[in-house]
Amino acid sequence: MKKIVVFGDTTFAGIVAEYINSTKFACVVAFTVNSSFIKNRTLFEGFPLVPFEEIEQQYNPNDYKMLIAISAASGIKHLNSIKFYEAKKKGYQLFSFVHPTAFIANSATIGENVIIFPHAIVEPRAKIGNGVFVRSAGYISHETEIGAFSYVAPRAAFSGKIKTGDHCFFGTNSTIRDNIIIGNDVIVGAGATVLNSLPNETILKAAECKIIPIDRFKLKL
Repeated sequence: MKKIVVFGDTTFAGIVAEYINSTKFACVVAFTVNSSFIKNRTLFEGFPLVPFEEIEQQYNPNDYKMLIAISAASGIKHLNSIKFYEAKKKGYQLFSFVHPTAFIANSATIGENVIIFPHAIVEPRAKIGNGVFVRSAGYISHETEIGAFSYVAPRAAFSGKIKTGDHCFFGTNSTIRDNIIIGNDVIVGAGATVLNSLPNETILKAAECKIIPIDRFKLKL
């Protein structure tokens, strides 16, 4: 069984650890964050919480793998990729986790530190870059490439032959049509539909629902 140290001390990191510990092929043994965030704590989710600056002294990289579990809500730009490369510099192999209920085609390729959540689908010849998180029921169609350190929220759907840049965010129930290119650091909001290519650092927001000031009991359906 693979022994995993998780970088992170948020709800997201705890959820990831719970999924990992529900399997028979890997288990989380500790969490780590930078010492400035520990604030005299020694445990997180019932597991040791160790300063990242000292982690390799307590958990030898030859015996343990690491998973960087930093959610898209992090307020520090590209923090996930920064910690990814710092962990590699310490000698750790980065662990990728695919939930047993997810489907990954044999011809699909997945990078390091990837998390594929329950019931997600990655179709043939798709490519998932390093550090990508595909949340529950996310759908990555054939020959689509998701750039490194991007976040695919629940039920986001990608049609075929899409190529995204790095550090993108795709909100819940967003839909991206086939044969388009999306730049780096793009944000696609929940429920948005992407029909054309997007340049770097684009923010796309779906139309908001409106409150109708009508007595619902007088509304004719």
